[in-house]
Amino acid sequence: MRPESNETTSKMMSLTVISGPDEGKTKSYSQSRITMGRDTRNDFVLSDGFVSNRHAELVVENGQILFRDLKSRHGSTVVTDAVTKKLHDEERARHVAVESGAEVQVGSSLIRLTVAEDPLSNRTTTNYKVDGKPAAPKLEPSERDNLITAAHQPVKTINRSLESADTRLAVLFRLAGQLNGLTALDEVLDLIIETTFDAFPATNFFAVTLGADPDEVSVQEPFLTRTRGEIPLPDNEDAPLLSSSILHRVATSQESILFTKDSLGSEVTQSILDAKITACMCAPLVGQKSLLGLMQVDTRGRGSLFTRQDLELFNILASNAAFAIERARLTESIMEMFEGFVAASVNAIEARDPVTAGHSERVAHYTLELADVVNDIETGPLYDVFLDPDEMRELRYAALLHDFGKIAVREDVIQKGARLPRETMRLIRQRFETARELTYRQWLQEYVAKLERGDARPDGRGLAKIDQTYVDLCKELDETYEWLEEISTKGYVQDEEIARVRELGEKTFPSADGTRQPYLRPEEVENLCIQKGTLNEEEWVEMRSHAALSESYLDQIPWSDELQSIPCIAGAHHEKLDGTGYPQGLLGDEIMPQVRMLTISDIFDALTASDRPYRKAATIERALEILNLESDENKLDDDLVEVFGSIVIPRIQDDIPNPRD
Repeated sequence: MRPESNETTSKMMSLTVISGPDEGKTKSYSQSRITMGRDTRNDFVLSDGFVSNRHAELVVENGQILFRDLKSRHGSTVVTDAVTKKLHDEERARHVAVESGAEVQVGSSLIRLTVAEDPLSNRTTTNYKVDGKPAAPKLEPSERDNLITAAHQPVKTINRSLESADTRLAVLFRLAGQLNGLTALDEVLDLIIETTFDAFPATNFFAVTLGADPDEVSVQEPFLTRTRGEIPLPDNEDAPLLSSSILHRVATSQESILFTKDSLGSEVTQSILDAKITACMCAPLVGQKSLLGLMQVDTRGRGSLFTRQDLELFNILASNAAFAIERARLTESIMEMFEGFVAASVNAIEARDPVTAGHSERVAHYTLELADVVNDIETGPLYDVFLDPDEMRELRYAALLHDFGKIAVREDVIQKGARLPRETMRLIRQRFETARELTYRQWLQEYVAKLERGDARPDGRGLAKIDQTYVDLCKELDETYEWLEEISTKGYVQDEEIARVRELGEKTFPSADGTRQPYLRPEEVENLCIQKGTLNEEEWVEMRSHAALSESYLDQIPWSDELQSIPCIAGAHHEKLDGTGYPQGLLGDEIMPQVRMLTISDIFDALTASDRPYRKAATIERALEILNLESDENKLDDDLVEVFGSIVIPRIQDDIPNPRD
C-alpha cells in the first residue's frame, strides 16, 4: 500500500513509548504515513527484539487514521475506547481505525498515539487505499455475556480505562524487565507468582495449567499451584482445585474471565462451592501460534472480590507470563536438543572403539565431582578456585566432548590394540610356514645334488638328518611366532627384546624364484620395536591430533556466552604443567583450573577403566601412584591430585569399572 500523494496531513500525530525497551521515546509527525519497526529505515525505530523489521504503519485516509499490521511475526494489539483488537495475520496486512489516545502493543512495547491539529499543515489530506478498498470502519465492541471478559493480549497491553495512578502498573512493568533475564521455567513461574500476590491483595490461590488442547487443559491437574502464606486448601480432598467449566470456557474462547458467584447464578458448580471461591480470574496463556495453558487466581476462603480493572491488569500479567513461559520452553527444548547432540556425539566417538565405551561419561562425572569438592575448600592454594553453575555446566560439556576430535582419526589407529594387527600376525605365520617348506625343499635339492656329484652316500642317514633339522626349524619358528605375539601386545618392550626383533628382521629364507626373503618386513620390525604402547611415530602424531581437532571442531559451534570456553577446555586436556603436553605445550598458569581437573580425571579413567590387549586395568592404588608421580614431575597439579585421591576417590569408588585394590 502506497500513498497517492506525498502532501502533509492536517493531523499532527505523536507516538510515545510508555513501556518496553524504548520507554520514554516520543516523536511527532505531520506526514500521512508513519512506519514503525526495528529496521533503521522506519520513521519510528524500535529496539524491541519482539518487533519485526517492518512491523506496522499508521496511515491517513479520508480523515481517518488507520493502524496497519504489516504481517509481523508476533502481531499487534490495538486498544481504543471501543475495542481491543488483535491484528496477526502472516499472509496479509490487517488494519483497524484508531483515534487520539489509542494504545498499540507491538512486541513488548506499548505505544500511545496522540493526535492534534497541525497548525503548519496546508490541510491537504493524502488519499490512501487499503488493499485497493476503502478503509474499514471502526470496530464495535463485541457483545458481552453475563461474565466480564477481556480479549487476549499477547503482550502487556494497558487499556485506557486503567488509571495511570495505579501503582500496580509499576509492578507489572518491573516484571516484564525481570522476565527478560530468565530462561528457566521454575524461575519464571516463581517470579510470576510473587508478582501476582503483590499486585492482587485479594488473591489467596494461584494456579497454572499447561496444555494446548482446550478439552484436555480444562480437566487435567494443574501444573503448579500456590497459596498465599500458610492458607490451607479446602478440607475436601476429593474436590477439584479448579473449575473445569471456567477453564474450558477460557481455553475455548481464549478470552480472560472475571467470575463472581452472582455472575453465573444457577450455573455455579459444586467444585466452585467446595473450593469456597467468591471470585476468580482466569486468563489464557497464548503463545505465538497456539495456546500454552491457563492461569487462574481466586479468593477462595474469603469474601474478597475482583474489579474489571483487576481483570485488565491480570490480562497484562498473563500476556507477560505467556511470553516468558514460551521462551522458557523454547530454551528447554534447545537444551534438550543440545543434550541429545552431545549424547549422540559421545556415542558416535566411543562406538569407534568399544574398549573405551563409557569413558567420556565417567571422565565428566569424575571431573565434576573434583570441581564440586574444590568449590567447598575454604583454605589453602585451592581456596581461590571456584566455579559457578554456568562454569560447572561448561566444564561438563567440555569433559563429555573432550575426545570429539577422534572422529577424524583413522579407525585402525584408534582401535590399534597391538603393535601389529591380527591380520599382519596371520601373514607372518603364513610367511613362517612358507619359509620352513621352502627351506626344507632347498635342503632336499642340495642333498640330491650332492648324491649326483658323489659327495654323499645314499644310505638314508642324510635324509634323516635333513628331517631332524626340519623338525628343529619348525619348533624354532613356532616358538618365535609365539614370542612375537607376546611382544606385539606387551605394554613395555625391553631393550634386549628390541634387539632380538631387529636380529630376526635380518634373517631371510629362500623364495621360489631363488631370491632371499626376510622373515620380518621393515615396517613390521619398526612396529614391534615400539618400546611403550602400540602406536608408531606416525600413528602417534595422528592420535595426538585429536586434541587440536576437538578444539577446532567445537570452535565452529555458536556457543552462548556462558559456554564460550568449551572448545579450549576440551582441546587442552592433554596439556601438562611442565610444557611437555600437547597440542600447544602450555606451561603452568597458561592451563586453566578446569583443564587441570579434566586432565587428572582423563588419566585416571584411562588407567582404571578396562583391560587393554597390551595391559590390564590398573588398580585404584596403582592409578593414584601414577598420578602422584606425574604431579611430582610437575606435570599435574599436585594440590588437585591430592584432593582427587583423598576426597574424590571415596565419592566415586562405586562408579569405577574395576575398583580392584
